[in-house]
Amino acid sequence: MIEQRSIEKAVAKRSSLRLELRVRPGALGGHVIMLLLFLIYAIPLVFVLFVAVESNQQFNTNAAALPSPVLLSNFPKAWVQGTFGSYFGNTLLYTFTVVIGTLVVATLAAYPIARKHVRVSNAFYLLFLSGLLLPAGIIPQFFVLNALGLYDTRVGYIMLWISRIALPIFILTGFIQGISPELDDAAAIDGCGYLRYIFQVIMPLLQPALAVVGLIVSIHVWNDIIGPVIFLPSNDIKPISAGLFQFYSEFTAQWTLIGAAIVMTASPLVLLFLFTQRYIVAGITSGALKG
Repeated sequence: MIEQRSIEKAVAKRSSLRLELRVRPGALGGHVIMLLLFLIYAIPLVFVLFVAVESNQQFNTNAAALPSPVLLSNFPKAWVQGTFGSYFGNTLLYTFTVVIGTLVVATLAAYPIARKHVRVSNAFYLLFLSGLLLPAGIIPQFFVLNALGLYDTRVGYIMLWISRIALPIFILTGFIQGISPELDDAAAIDGCGYLRYIFQVIMPLLQPALAVVGLIVSIHVWNDIIGPVIFLPSNDIKPISAGLFQFYSEFTAQWTLIGAAIVMTASPLVLLFLFTQRYIVAGITSGALKG
């Protein structure tokens, strides 16, 4: 009996060793691919950071070398010469209002679609999904904003971005479908109103999904360059992306200042991603488990 058990343990150990040997090459290949992707994304970022703290003489001599000395004065010089203060304030205003407005409007639209409160809920859902496939109607949007008197205004630009809710509705609808409908019945029995139920019950349960949507919308608004060129011709209301484009056209020969401007422009998005990373991971894994 003891020998039989020892034989079974040896067989099990040998089979587990074979399985481990089979898995290791695939895992090693995955790590190699992840390392290559990391290098592809990290090397340009590190290069831009090096350029931002170099002198013009060192950049012209050897731009890829380590900065010596490190010049942090490029950042305030680029900030002042490019007047990024006003651009940065406009971008914060646009990003904050667009994200809040998009989350509220998308949730109010996704909830009745997910719960099928209307007979044509599937038709509305397909209509919103078509926005993911069709190109943005820039010319119709231009005429609509011009007819409403909102062209070249902050309000018009914000409303234009809030109207682009195809992807947020697609994400939020899937998450709402994973929430038990029994909560709706319990809230109705307790006398909870429709809007109160959405804002106090549904939206707190959608925090991972809202974090994902908020980050996606923030990146799109922050990096938008076509919209400001077309819909915001006035310089005093343009976002930082348009300011960076204008700064590049004015200081083409001074690459160290351009690198500093790029670092200052991209830093808020990097910090936002770092602070919301755990919510994004939770949202992706939660959506995968529900799917």
